[in-house]
Amino acid sequence: MQNAKSFFITWGILLILNQVILFHGCFAIYCLLAGLPHTGIIAFLLVVFGKKSSAPVKSEVTRNLFKEINSEIQKQNSPTKKKVKKPAPIDPLKQKGDQYERYIGQQFAAKGDLVIYNGFIKGYEDQGVDIISISSETKVINLVQCKNWTKMRMTLAHMNDIYSKLEQYDFDCFQLASYEIEKHTQYPDLYPTLHHAKDNLANYTVRKTLYIASEKVVDLEVGPYLTMMSGTIFKFKDMKIVMKKSA
Repeated sequence: MQNAKSFFITWGILLILNQVILFHGCFAIYCLLAGLPHTGIIAFLLVVFGKKSSAPVKSEVTRNLFKEINSEIQKQNSPTKKKVKKPAPIDPLKQKGDQYERYIGQQFAAKGDLVIYNGFIKGYEDQGVDIISISSETKVINLVQCKNWTKMRMTLAHMNDIYSKLEQYDFDCFQLASYEIEKHTQYPDLYPTLHHAKDNLANYTVRKTLYIASEKVVDLEVGPYLTMMSGTIFKFKDMKIVMKKSA
């Protein structure tokens, strides 16, 4: 009789421990049924082989089992600490470049153009085109690269690289989802303007433009390859270069 009582007590403790640890606190009928066989066998073995042990040892085992159950229950009930992602460190150069792109884009928007901030949307995959402005009225698309440089020198190699990227742009902006464009700009006729330009691209004049915040960064070696159009506007091949200070 005493052995039977010890068996059921031990079995009950093991079953509770089993449900807390292995079944994550599940005490539903199907969870309990799944835990009965192996906990019963373990309880039986503990009772049979525990006869040779003294009573104090048994009680110590029982106390340890209860402590482990209690510890697991507390772990289950304690709120887990959410890992808070640290904000990415601010890159002052990128921030400076982004501000300049926004400023130049606003100049086109003020004229009524649809401005697609391609650099903001696509990041390093922008194919070298920071801004795309579309005017359905004049049928002009401007592919724009912005350089808010103050220390880095702009060499002939830089000019050729910028020109090449603007020249080879494949107009994947037409594949952008509308909500991606709307996140960075407010334009009342987004859909008709975008679709009209896409469907009638051959009828649009595509211009390549480089905006530089300071003419002082242009290396002297580039001079012979530039054609002056005005005091602040030059031409490199068929790419217009506009010297425009940041706001």
